[in-house]
Amino acid sequence: MHHSPVDRPREPLGDDPFAGLARRFADRVAAVRGCVDARYVRPDWAQRNAELERDLLDVPPRDFLRHPAIAYQMFVNERVLPFELPYVRSRLADERLLAEPPVGDPPVVRVPGTDVVTSSNTVHQLFHLLRYQETTGRRIDEADTVVEWGGGFGALLRLLVALHGGSPTCVVFDTPIFSAVQWLYLSAVLGEDRVVLHDSAPVRPVPGRVNLVPIGLVGATEVDADLFISNWALNESLPAARRDVVDRRWFGAGSLLLAMHAGDPFTEVVLAAGAKAVPLGEFLPGQQYLVA
Repeated sequence: MHHSPVDRPREPLGDDPFAGLARRFADRVAAVRGCVDARYVRPDWAQRNAELERDLLDVPPRDFLRHPAIAYQMFVNERVLPFELPYVRSRLADERLLAEPPVGDPPVVRVPGTDVVTSSNTVHQLFHLLRYQETTGRRIDEADTVVEWGGGFGALLRLLVALHGGSPTCVVFDTPIFSAVQWLYLSAVLGEDRVVLHDSAPVRPVPGRVNLVPIGLVGATEVDADLFISNWALNESLPAARRDVVDRRWFGAGSLLLAMHAGDPFTEVVLAAGAKAVPLGEFLPGQQYLVA
């Protein structure tokens, strides 16, 4: 199956919601810049964070999702589409969930036989959530409170909210610059009223909203989750991050969705917490889900 990249017509550069949010981005970055915990961040990610902040300030460009710190890490390219897209399409009740928002000008492809434009990232994130449902027998809409460790630019949370269909309370822990990027992206897609960027302690998540929490405020966050998600982020964090998440007992969550390199020693800790290992698929050898 061949998927051809799609060029979408550029939107006019009028005073749209994104333009207004982008003008306030620098203030949001300044508010959270000090909310960091160096014990958590691997040097390669510290470097990507610095490059991302440098290049997005003061006003992020419309194609900010094409920045290397995002595009090369979070758009998994076309090699997963022939394997993941048929699975996702066979299990989605509404294929409109595959539709890619134009915010950030992500690289997109057309879903064969439809007018729907999607991205490898959206397909990959839906694949994670649908595999979780199938493997555990739990539904996304059973989780009233969700914690995600490492949220990328916000794509998984956007899709989780859509799949949920209600107003779950979501908490996303990430580095300050990625928390600010998530604020920009999710405010543009979901509406700013659905998104809260926290910049001071204590953090009390606002019910029914997506709460973005820079990692320097992890210890000051009061949350009791139903579902904990971390796709590759914990095994790309330093050991202190993993220890603190385990010490917090997955922020109270009784259900887990982690994706991880199969050889990571942390796997044993997650299995001991009651998770089971499930291979992600032959098309991504050496990768697995840990679900409970």
